[in-house]
Amino acid sequence: MNFRKHVKDRIGYTAVFFINALLIILIMNLTLIINEKRVSKENIFYSFLISSALYLLFMTYDYIKMKPFYSYLRKAADSEGDLNSILSIAEVRTQEQLMYSKILKESYKSYTDKLSKYEENQKQYIYFINQWVHQMKTPVSVINLLLQDKDKENFKETLESIYEENEKITHGLDMMLCNARLSQFNLDFKVEKVDLLSVIRTVVNDNKKALIRYSIYPKIICREAMTVETDSKWIAFVINQILINAIKYSKDVSSEEKYITFEVNDEGSRLVLSIGDQGIGIPKEDRNRVFNAFFTGKNGRKTSESTGMGMYLSKRICDELGHGLSFESEEGKGTKFFIAFYKGKSIFNLSKL
Repeated sequence: MNFRKHVKDRIGYTAVFFINALLIILIMNLTLIINEKRVSKENIFYSFLISSALYLLFMTYDYIKMKPFYSYLRKAADSEGDLNSILSIAEVRTQEQLMYSKILKESYKSYTDKLSKYEENQKQYIYFINQWVHQMKTPVSVINLLLQDKDKENFKETLESIYEENEKITHGLDMMLCNARLSQFNLDFKVEKVDLLSVIRTVVNDNKKALIRYSIYPKIICREAMTVETDSKWIAFVINQILINAIKYSKDVSSEEKYITFEVNDEGSRLVLSIGDQGIGIPKEDRNRVFNAFFTGKNGRKTSESTGMGMYLSKRICDELGHGLSFESEEGKGTKFFIAFYKGKSIFNLSKL
């Protein structure tokens, strides 16, 4: 920006200054007239000329002070989006420039934080897709082999195996849809009063064939009419994921009677659902990473069915709904997960966002 544009940009200041100078001269002249004295035109002109010179000096000083900032703006405008040029702001000399610099840096920081988060989400999503596709290939291949079996005597056994593989595909699809919907969670949930016992029974019923297949007995300890504020669909996914893991890590345990226990306890300020199994338990070195994305741990590496996303998604869902999710485990004796529904922490307002 050149000097002429600088002065033009401050046309309001110029107008106010000269109007003010003329008013002062006029008032002084009127005062002298009242006192029967006169001021020569030369003196009036000389006063106006001095005021104009002082104003011009001030504008020159102001322009020199702003010139580095104008040079920066011109350079930033011609940089074609080069962030280094835009962020390399010149020496700050005014409060206005300081505020501009602060806003620019805060905006850039916010932008980089969002970009980093987006890139991390994309990286996780792509990795999850690759894992999911790899996981789905196994049951599909097994089904194809079973369908090629020409031994009609094993027809019932073949159907059972196909059903088992189909359950894996269904579970994988549920996880895929859940992961996709979580990015817009606030658009896909409805908070209401939910009968927790009814949700537990529904989840158990959905997994009854797997429970029967591995001789695992569900035990529900809950009095009737235990209601909580939550989204029935999302909380059912969490409970289902915990149950599937409990079955997965209990099925090979040698025991005459294997139980998965659902127990609901009213602790005053919160209602706690515990889901405990008698499975192989979680190794001590893996416990701090159970809720990490893609972490399968020592137990998960023993089976190709594990993607390491189930508990990560469950934790994210509970966080979004305002519920607590924790666990305790002892290797070789089993694992117990706890879902805490806080009574004083209503989440009805979330559904209105």
